[in-house]
Amino acid sequence: MTERWVLDLPGKRIHLSVDGGCGGTTLGLHCAVDEIQGGGRVLWASPHMPNATRFSQLFSSLNIVEASRFHAMNLIGNMERCVDAIVEAEQNLPSVGLIVLDDWCEATGRIPSRNTKAVIDLNKRISESTTLLLISKAGTDVSTNDTEVKPRGEVILRDGGFDIWTLKETENKSKILFYDGKELSGKIEESGFIF
Repeated sequence: MTERWVLDLPGKRIHLSVDGGCGGTTLGLHCAVDEIQGGGRVLWASPHMPNATRFSQLFSSLNIVEASRFHAMNLIGNMERCVDAIVEAEQNLPSVGLIVLDDWCEATGRIPSRNTKAVIDLNKRISESTTLLLISKAGTDVSTNDTEVKPRGEVILRDGGFDIWTLKETENKSKILFYDGKELSGKIEESGFIF
């Protein structure tokens, strides 16, 4: 029997570092559905909308009223202004329980300090009960054959109050989430992540 992953998120500040293409956006959407089903509202900020097919699959369990509690915001331009818009939305919309910043920084290289400063500022300005999930591509170390996920900006984000989670894909296409000293293994289906 398969079960959806259930993650304890309320009030957490998480930087999810993922191997490219292994399901980081899908995990964010999975968490968004859980938040909405629990009666909350989601702010989703990204330079682009999630894949329409995956979005439809995950949100098929929600009715139209529930789905209306998902608010997409465009995350382009000056990061400080984007943070101001997110804070304003969180303060003006009722029951915001989850804020997701997907692809909040460039996919490769060092994360610009303006971005890390902005998300640390966002962390301080939102309600303590609101979960903040940052999703970004992991770094790579071409000098070794190490297959571990290398979170970029790990030290400064951890110092800024974020838990560092990683998501990777194995050779047999299963997904492994490392979080809070735990490991969760599973796969992606239409309803989201299952084990």
